[in-house]
Amino acid sequence: MINNNVPEISVLMSCYNGAHWLSDAIDSVLSQTFKNFELILVDDGSKDETWKIIQNYALKDKRIVPVSKQNTGLADSLNVGISRAKGKWIARLDQDDLCEKTRLQEQRDFVHNHPDIILLGSGFTEITENNNDVKRKFYLMSHKILVWNLEHRKRFFPHSSAFYRTDIVREIGCYNTRISRAEDLRLWLEFSLRGKIAYIPKLLIKHRRHSNQMSLHDSGKRQFYDAIASIVSHLLKKSGHKDPSVDFSEKDWNLFLDWIEKEADKSETLKRFNLWVDVRDKVFFAPNKLIGLLRIIPVLFRQKGLFILILEKIFGISLPQNLKRKWINKGFQAFCL
Repeated sequence: MINNNVPEISVLMSCYNGAHWLSDAIDSVLSQTFKNFELILVDDGSKDETWKIIQNYALKDKRIVPVSKQNTGLADSLNVGISRAKGKWIARLDQDDLCEKTRLQEQRDFVHNHPDIILLGSGFTEITENNNDVKRKFYLMSHKILVWNLEHRKRFFPHSSAFYRTDIVREIGCYNTRISRAEDLRLWLEFSLRGKIAYIPKLLIKHRRHSNQMSLHDSGKRQFYDAIASIVSHLLKKSGHKDPSVDFSEKDWNLFLDWIEKEADKSETLKRFNLWVDVRDKVFFAPNKLIGLLRIIPVLFRQKGLFILILEKIFGISLPQNLKRKWINKGFQAFCL
């Protein structure tokens, strides 16, 4: 017999100074066609009206679980939310993104029909700060393609579309707090070692692009380095070696990160990555696509690494695999190179 007092899905949102779009995000969850959920809202020590907004919603809807804590970052805040979750499944949503009305129903039905799936994502619509639709993105991707994309830093579904098993994420140890800007990537790689990943080619969320996004800070450098460190750590673990992101001391982990940064810089992969980010943003923030294309053509054709960049966008980057082999061959000696 089903206990209707126990939510089947825990929607999880970490909030930090998110007052501007928070109400829209919450409303998009509360208006879902699927009703048996709880909405865990973790305020990560916000300095704006975020906590007040959360409290007001909690007074109106008993499905909302408000959590207030000191500022410790996204990964730790999500872990606090996971510890409170009652649902069998967790559905992630960022404070500036939106759910389509059928999002929870579609994902819940999919995993019921495919019981081997432990992590599920979806297509999405990119929107601007003013809620204007810019681009629709959905792909046909199997488990093998998704894992390949993760390990080669290719396109993958956004964090806000993730729908995953609560017991599995707890078994993993939740989000890795050492990975400050690629905590989702590290978690998805862990999921890939434990079961099937799947993707629904439907537009189930709206993902907002804006100039204050964390991923755009410092031109995306920290996110890039953390992503490479995550993949190399995963590849080492997958091949039977120690996982630096878990098994190393704090001191050795920082040395490992320094080594990753130096190797990434030497490979010029980061330089090509920054070029791609620059090109992508010129198109996205342009008044229209034609103006965006006119802006990027001169930038692209001035680059010597254009051909390599094109190959990397098609097949993914080989840097993590190269660094894994180098680490296995030289181990801690690599720190001294």
